[in-house]
Amino acid sequence: VNSTIQPISTHGNTITIRKFARDPWTVIDFIKNGTINKEVAAFLWLCLQYELSVLVSGGTGAGKTSLLNILMPFIPPSQRIISIEDTREVQLPEFLHWVPLTTREANPEGKGEISMLDLLVNSLRMRPDRILVGEIRKKRQAEVLFEAMHTGHSVYSTIHADTAEQTVQRLLNPPIDVAEQMVKSVDVNVVMFRERRRNFRRVFQVAEVTKSGYKRGEGERIYRNR
Repeated sequence: VNSTIQPISTHGNTITIRKFARDPWTVIDFIKNGTINKEVAAFLWLCLQYELSVLVSGGTGAGKTSLLNILMPFIPPSQRIISIEDTREVQLPEFLHWVPLTTREANPEGKGEISMLDLLVNSLRMRPDRILVGEIRKKRQAEVLFEAMHTGHSVYSTIHADTAEQTVQRLLNPPIDVAEQMVKSVDVNVVMFRERRRNFRRVFQVAEVTKSGYKRGEGERIYRNR
């Protein structure tokens, strides 16, 4: 829920409510509504079975978090998933071993804040098998995230970027600006796209990035939706 009042909202008070499905989306739902095809779904299933780290890109409202939601049930129930978000959006089924964590703002005295970075660092002490982070926004968050990948954890997160090439550029340049060696820890990049006129979302690209690709800021495309 988000609300604004005058004088910030010059046309009057507003309230925005984001409603989530009562039952979590499944990969079957995504296949039926055309968001993902069977071949890409099977490929991503294998990616999670082999514990590859996946970064989901896309614009606002493109379905990045929704895609993470439908991928998580591919993880064996015996493995522990730690999710870290500013606002709780991830909805995972009860059969998964899932520990959701959310940030907390400081009190009026400026104390008690728990940032995403704090939760990321703490999650590494919680014996996670998989770590899910809502969104990469800052350099320090990205550094901790990629360090978790380097230490053998499977990590899943989202970032605002419209193509696989833009994803690499965003990671390598300010404000995120992480080292090239860190970015190479990402195994697979999935790009989501939202067609605003029809309010239709789909998997637009699936890519990996080769050594030469990182220097050029390009992704090695595995799949592209036509």
